Amino acid sequence: MTASDVTPGRAPVPGVLTWRRFLVAGLALTAAVMVVPGWTGEVLWDVVPLLACAAMVVGIRRHPGPHARAWWWLAAGTAWWALADLGWTAWYAAVGGDADLVPWWFDIVYMATYPLLVVGLTRLPRNSLRSRHESATMDAVVVVVGTGLLYWALVFRSFLGPDALQDAAHLVSVVSLGAGLGVVLMASRLLFRYGGRNGAYALLGCGVAASTAGDVLYTLTLIGDGNPGISVLDTSLTEGVGSAAWLVWFVLFGAAALHPGVAGSPDAEPSRGLTLARGVVFFLLASLGPAALLLTFRVGSTVTMPWSDLAVPVLAVTALSAFLVTRLVVGTSTAQRRAIQLDRQAAELARALDEQSALQKLLSHQAQHDPLTGLGNRTRFTERLSAPDRRGNGERAVLMVDLDGFKTVNDDHGHHAGDDLLVQVARRLRRVVGGDDTLARLGGDEFAVVLEDTHESDARDVATRVVRALGEPFVVDGRTVRITSSVGVRLVDASVEPQATLRDADLALYAAKAAGKNQVRLFDPSLRVAQDRRSHLAEGLRHAVERDQLVVHYQPVVSLGTGQVQSVEALLRWQSPDGLVMPDGFIPVAEDTGLIVPIGEHVLRRACADVRPWFERHGVRVHVNVSARQLREPDVVEQVLRALRDASLPGRALVLEITETALLAAEEPEATLVESHLSRLREHGVRVAIDDFGTGYSSLAYLQRLPVDIVKIDGAFTRFAAEPGEEGRRRRALASAIVDLCRSLDLPAVAEQIETDDEADALRALGCPEGQGYLFGRPAPREAIGALLERPARLGSVPTPRTAQDAARRPV
Repeated sequence: MTASDVTPGRAPVPGVLTWRRFLVAGLALTAAVMVVPGWTGEVLWDVVPLLACAAMVVGIRRHPGPHARAWWWLAAGTAWWALADLGWTAWYAAVGGDADLVPWWFDIVYMATYPLLVVGLTRLPRNSLRSRHESATMDAVVVVVGTGLLYWALVFRSFLGPDALQDAAHLVSVVSLGAGLGVVLMASRLLFRYGGRNGAYALLGCGVAASTAGDVLYTLTLIGDGNPGISVLDTSLTEGVGSAAWLVWFVLFGAAALHPGVAGSPDAEPSRGLTLARGVVFFLLASLGPAALLLTFRVGSTVTMPWSDLAVPVLAVTALSAFLVTRLVVGTSTAQRRAIQLDRQAAELARALDEQSALQKLLSHQAQHDPLTGLGNRTRFTERLSAPDRRGNGERAVLMVDLDGFKTVNDDHGHHAGDDLLVQVARRLRRVVGGDDTLARLGGDEFAVVLEDTHESDARDVATRVVRALGEPFVVDGRTVRITSSVGVRLVDASVEPQATLRDADLALYAAKAAGKNQVRLFDPSLRVAQDRRSHLAEGLRHAVERDQLVVHYQPVVSLGTGQVQSVEALLRWQSPDGLVMPDGFIPVAEDTGLIVPIGEHVLRRACADVRPWFERHGVRVHVNVSARQLREPDVVEQVLRALRDASLPGRALVLEITETALLAAEEPEATLVESHLSRLREHGVRVAIDDFGTGYSSLAYLQRLPVDIVKIDGAFTRFAAEPGEEGRRRRALASAIVDLCRSLDLPAVAEQIETDDEADALRALGCPEGQGYLFGRPAPREAIGALLERPARLGSVPTPRTAQDAARRPV
């Protein structure tokens, strides 16, 4: 089965009766009819049309769809002819086999077939004349005119005359030929539109051609001896071929209805074979008519003819030539229009390609550049870092630049001011970085540079000039703004992946920021070792809570006057698989990773649960260290109150400790949020202590503004309070000033890191009410603290107070 045998989108319907089998069987039966004489041949002749009609009904029902209506019209035309022929045969048999006794009007009955076939062909998919296809229509008209000229030469010229109307049978046969031209027109249009692409339509076209040939031969027979026959054994060859042509018409129509292509197909595409076939048809139609007319004259005879004998062929040839020329003009015009359209499309395509190219360049630029500063972005920077050195000599270096204080500018002056500052920073960096080097903004306030053909000293020099350039004041939104920058430098090693190089440069940058900012730091392998250790710690911390590896020890806070334990401070220890880790070894990692929040909540809940019996029996409070990161959590107040509620503790049993630097270094609006949370907790009785007081950089006047209840003096003052010499004197003076300030603000003071009796005596002499340190007890598990509280307090010597007011001061 060929490709044209299958309708797109529809699988062939299986069945015993296929179009090929019917075609072969029908043609075989036609051949049998041609050689069977007598009445047997007459009967077999009528069997073929009936079988064809039955095949068409089967095919239409087998292939339902919108196209089926057109095929029913074709089946109706075929069936009409078959029924008319049955009637003719019955009459012929009734009169004893004498054709002259069959009424001439039977031929009129046959003529109803033509309009039925025309309607059917017209209703086939897209074959209506209203469906515009000028070339197919004009080609079909050329075929009709050429066929008409051939009819004239073979039939009409010898028949039409003064006696034409006297023989009704001859007149009806000629009119039938004319009626058949409509069928020829629609069938030709169908073939020229679809070519051989649709097997069903090709079979229809061949069937119409066979029918037309049968009509012509029948008419010629009537003009000749007037007794058409069926079998070649009963009549002339011409008459037999004409009868066979009609039978072939029926067989081809039946096969066409069974063909899967009945649903239609796309138009035929222009091809060399289709053009050649069209040319051959045109040539034959244009030449056969005149040639047939010449054959009617004897060579060498003098030709005398009526005016009509010359006028009709001349007019037909003229019409045929006119249609051919028109067809040529239409085809040329169509080609010109298509050429113009193609030129326009080519121009539009060229413009579209130019626009696409420009758009691709724009998108490529946007994909690799920062829209705010115009510098390269992370993608551009990574590509440049991955590419080899453009000059191929010397080393390369990566500079990571981060702005210190940019967030303050953004928060204080708005994002538009921050954007303006970033643009100005980019301009200054361009002036420092060379034109052959790559400068990029990686995001936020982070910039990066790839230096080509450089060395360590040159890279450090460029980094230093960057720090100096960005340290100069900026004018943003009419205000003078100062920021600083930190720079990490990493010399590029060809054996290290670009991502690893970036990571190392980041480590150097973080080291510069940790060292105090506004400086340059070169990468060294120790930074990577430290980072790996931090990563290892961070990974272990993520599971420390759930694996119960975090333990809480407690260190007592005592009254320096009585030695009585007033409170305990909860101190965290991490019992990791690698051994015991002290807080200073993992708390900074927890702060950086955000793990301090769940860890801090765990310590808070543990401490509240442990201190409950101590508070109920001895009134001992618990101090819990909290980070500024925890205090910025929106639900920190609820967390603290929930821990107290779950432990059945009042708020006054809890003291939250926060370092002075963490509390005072918080920027707006974070500082406001922290102060708000602390104020709400104080409303519930929770007390707030400043830890390591005296190490900060802010004014002591902050004590009046901040929500603080207790001040814990840093051990840097207490350790030297008892030593002689100038340094000891100065430390004692500072410690005395802090104690006096706390007393004037009604803030109890706690001296930290007391390790000797001399230090305790010195602090008592200064009037410090409470102390904490190894002298009174090292951090110990819960069980040890419980035993300590059950023992009587160890009393030390208490010097005479300096004033009566000091003597009356009660311990806190």
